[in-house]
Amino acid sequence: MVEVCVYALLVYWTVLYFGLSVDWDKRSISSKTAFTHYEFNSFLKGVTVPSIWIGVLSLTWEIVTAMFRSACVRGVFRRLWSTLQWGVFSAAAASMFAISLYEAHSNLWPGVRRAFDLTDRYQLVNSYGLFRRMTGVGGRPEVIMEGSMDGSTWTEIDFMYKPGNVSTAPPVVTPHQPRLDWQMWFAALGPHTQSPWFSSLVQRLLQGKRDVIKLIQTDETHYPFINQPPVYIRAHRYKYWFTEPKEDGSLPRRWWRRVYVEEFYPAVRLGDAVLEDFLSQFGLNVKDKPSVRRAPGSWLMRMLRSVGEHVRDVPAPVLLWTLFSSAVTICLINCLISHTPTHTRTQQQEEQHVEKKQEEDLRKEVEKEESEEEEDVMRSDESEDGNKT
Repeated sequence: MVEVCVYALLVYWTVLYFGLSVDWDKRSISSKTAFTHYEFNSFLKGVTVPSIWIGVLSLTWEIVTAMFRSACVRGVFRRLWSTLQWGVFSAAAASMFAISLYEAHSNLWPGVRRAFDLTDRYQLVNSYGLFRRMTGVGGRPEVIMEGSMDGSTWTEIDFMYKPGNVSTAPPVVTPHQPRLDWQMWFAALGPHTQSPWFSSLVQRLLQGKRDVIKLIQTDETHYPFINQPPVYIRAHRYKYWFTEPKEDGSLPRRWWRRVYVEEFYPAVRLGDAVLEDFLSQFGLNVKDKPSVRRAPGSWLMRMLRSVGEHVRDVPAPVLLWTLFSSAVTICLINCLISHTPTHTRTQQQEEQHVEKKQEEDLRKEVEKEESEEEEDVMRSDESEDGNKT
């Protein structure tokens, strides 16, 4: 009952504070934050101290419970060893909990501050959460790369997964984690100097490296410079937002709207002094080494290499979902084989056992009848011999 009440409160607060509303005519769900930034900060300040005390009480309960368990251990040496372990782990847990509180609430006992300063260089604790501040609230930053053959006419280079073309719907990639698209999003959060690999990416695209192009577009027909590498490449930073339905409820033709922010990477070409300087600055200006012919290797390496070449053109989400579906199918088949057929095999074995027993009983009856007939024949022969005598 308590669990049901908790879930009911969570649903109620979600609807209340996020303004969830259902439009049955348009078959859509809309939401809007129903609290201000000040209200949210006030809420955090109000719940921080009680949350800390809840953590203190919980940790104290666990330490006291562990102490009683250690005291109940039989044997002097075992009890001594258990008590020693309890002391060490309790001290470590209490210390970690204390210094972690400084990140959440700095106005604590000065001893906690000194302990945090002493251990900060070891990075034992940090702020919780994957991202302390979520990006995209004021627009999702995106880096858009462009290529040109003459330096005047530019063509955008679309990636498979990240936003680019405003008319392209965002794809469903779960459980795949696109490597390059994910890094491009991080690159958009700051200047290109914070992402040294970007200069190397530009160089490889100017060289027309197929392996790098495959990271951008598995289907090379969607890459605009597949026949000839671009002579120039540049990049700009935009901010993207999802488009909203029109007043009549109809959906716009474009998925995104974007606003130009600034230049992210200047226009460069192979041999350009700017590009060479960027590459040398981060130790990436390494001339291509001649390809070394490797030995064929083991049969496993040859098989994996062959599989990789065959699945290279398959989109990664499709490949992962195929593997996942195959694994689920195999598990279901194993379950069916291990459960239902087992019962069937048991019945069959019982039936076979019954049949064998029946056959054995029948064989014994036949042998018994034959032995009785033989005894009757012997008696009749003995009686005839006695009469003759």
